[in-house]
Amino acid sequence: EITNLEISDLDQKIKDFQNKIDGFKDNNQESYGYLIWRLLGKSFHIWPTWLVKFVTFIHTKLIKFNHTKIGTLILGGNILLLETKGRQSGKIRKVPLTYAEIDNGFLVAASYGGRDKTPNWFYNLENSNTFVTVHKDRLKVRTELVQDNELEYFWNKLIAIYPTFNIYKQRTSRKIPLVKMIKV
Repeated sequence: EITNLEISDLDQKIKDFQNKIDGFKDNNQESYGYLIWRLLGKSFHIWPTWLVKFVTFIHTKLIKFNHTKIGTLILGGNILLLETKGRQSGKIRKVPLTYAEIDNGFLVAASYGGRDKTPNWFYNLENSNTFVTVHKDRLKVRTELVQDNELEYFWNKLIAIYPTFNIYKQRTSRKIPLVKMIKV
């Protein structure tokens, strides 16, 4: 039999844990996930393809916990789940991406960690009903490429969220496409 004292003690432990999480966020303005990706993101370009696919798979499965206190600590904030239809396979493809909020939507970079190859999800946007999941909401979006005269403004928005994008830009000779995901 559980006593009221034990329930009260458990209640207090849960509140203490929540306060620790809140205090970490308030004091550091960064999540564990963000710190992890800041470190791992710098070496992402040398990961073998199988590792990229594996980490993307795990990240996609964990995304349901994102935008909760614990999920944000693990994955970091500003992660959306992009859902497209594979242009060759016809299968539904999901990929987690860092985003910045913009008017009526979201901004993402087809950076692929600064690799010289554009990620496959970018090509899937052409002939696909495109959806994003943000804060547990699944939204239909239309996509729009950022024009050359807007690049600096929008890059600054993304870099403010995830400074490692600067490294990705320097690492590749290709022009990394920036994509607006406009809510429909």
